[in-house]
Amino acid sequence: MNQWSAVWAACAGVVLLGAAMPTAVAQSAPAPTFKVGDRWVYNVKSGVGISPITYQETREIMAVSGGSAKLRITGKTATGNDFTRVDEYSGPAALKYGAPCADETYRFPSPLQRVSFPLGPGQRSSKWVDVIVEPAGTKGQVNYSVRTRSWDKQTVPAGSFDTIRVDSQMTLDDATPFRYATECSLSYWYSPAVRGTVREQRWAQYTQIGDIQGRMPVLSMHYELASFTPGR
Repeated sequence: MNQWSAVWAACAGVVLLGAAMPTAVAQSAPAPTFKVGDRWVYNVKSGVGISPITYQETREIMAVSGGSAKLRITGKTATGNDFTRVDEYSGPAALKYGAPCADETYRFPSPLQRVSFPLGPGQRSSKWVDVIVEPAGTKGQVNYSVRTRSWDKQTVPAGSFDTIRVDSQMTLDDATPFRYATECSLSYWYSPAVRGTVREQRWAQYTQIGDIQGRMPVLSMHYELASFTPGR
């Protein structure tokens, strides 16, 4: 078995994964131990406006080698199209390839360190990160900041869990002469008992330049854990 940790905040994969802890409420969550076949299924409600769609998203550990890992995600895009993607991690919470905000996928020349383990309340960081937009290969930069909150209990279809809330903000590199860059706000509740998130909320919007409508929402997604199946 290999130890690594990952946070997915993507339109399709904002997840923290962690090892189970015996205490009811811990002060911090250690880095996890993962197995091929670890599987999380989420009930998802997605949509901007009055006609949201509902579906299930599945995330499964496909490979673990040394400090690296691959996670297969099967679900829908923000516009309702089916997709399957394999995210790559080079180490604890270090995203190498994936979609950390909306549907657009990035490759990180230097992996994006999403959080630091052991994970506890009051942690903060902010940084600029180089990205390569896939599949075009366009180079750019995104700004990423994260803050951990307090522990609390969350009840979802999979059960009731002690969780720690993590809030992150991303500013993408997609500004044009007609609008400012997309701003992503991601909140998720991580439970060491299931090695992952049990609840996630994701929003994204941009502001048009000179438009009287102001901010334009482009993403609104809500996740609740339906089941977790450990690998063998």
